[in-house]
Amino acid sequence: MPAQPNSDEPVAADAVETDAGPARAGKAASRAPERRCIATMTVQPQDAMIRFVLSPDKQVTPDLAARLPGRGAWVTASREALEIALKKGAFARAFKAQVKVGPDLITQTEQLLVRRALDLLGMAKRSGELISGFEQVREAVREARPACLLAASEASEDQRNKVLGLVKGIYGPQAGETVTNRRLPPVADCFSGDEMGMALGRERVVHACLKQGRIVHAWMGELARLSGFRRVWLPGWQPVDASGKGASGHDIEDTMARGAGDDPPDSRALAKSTANEETE
Repeated sequence: MPAQPNSDEPVAADAVETDAGPARAGKAASRAPERRCIATMTVQPQDAMIRFVLSPDKQVTPDLAARLPGRGAWVTASREALEIALKKGAFARAFKAQVKVGPDLITQTEQLLVRRALDLLGMAKRSGELISGFEQVREAVREARPACLLAASEASEDQRNKVLGLVKGIYGPQAGETVTNRRLPPVADCFSGDEMGMALGRERVVHACLKQGRIVHAWMGELARLSGFRRVWLPGWQPVDASGKGASGHDIEDTMARGAGDDPPDSRALAKSTANEETE
């Protein structure tokens, strides 16, 4: 039986379809790890993918943090790729076993991505890297270019345009510029005011912005993965790198652990609820 790679090691296009388990603590990869998608069979950076494992009763389970024990199979972070994997029976093939797939696996995966993104917002607030409130955001924009703006999905067009107009006036193309502008921050409008409020410990949040800091890289990475399942960015206000490659997996877990002064949240919660067996 061929040797199985650890999850922090790069793989070739003809490599086996599952990893042997999560990366060992303290072990760093020599370069950005890549994985082969069991749906599309393409090799991509691990940051752009989602790992799935089997529970003891052979239930396919999302492992967004890539930390749960047992063999893992990787799927491109998109609704389309996951639909292909389910249609082709790719999980059974990859794990070489009869598996159980819940009817809500795609919805479950999207909801977990949403939770991770919102958890990062809460962490950003606690670390002073997030500003919320219409006037507060406008004041923050005047002081420094934000890394990312947030507007609730139900935000009024008038207030949103006042924020964006201010941003364009300060950071947009100046008179006579002909090159594509790269100074405008991206704008995410994929969460409701209630969702953002819950993440930030308030009843409702409509406008917010993330400052440049240590959390924004992980945040952008998680939104990049979420964008495979729902529209994330306000049209015309996407990141310059529309593919949105960013931190996910171990990077985000390390960020969240440092912020909380504890073990990574997802690893702690999911490991308690889902023990995993290695396939033969």
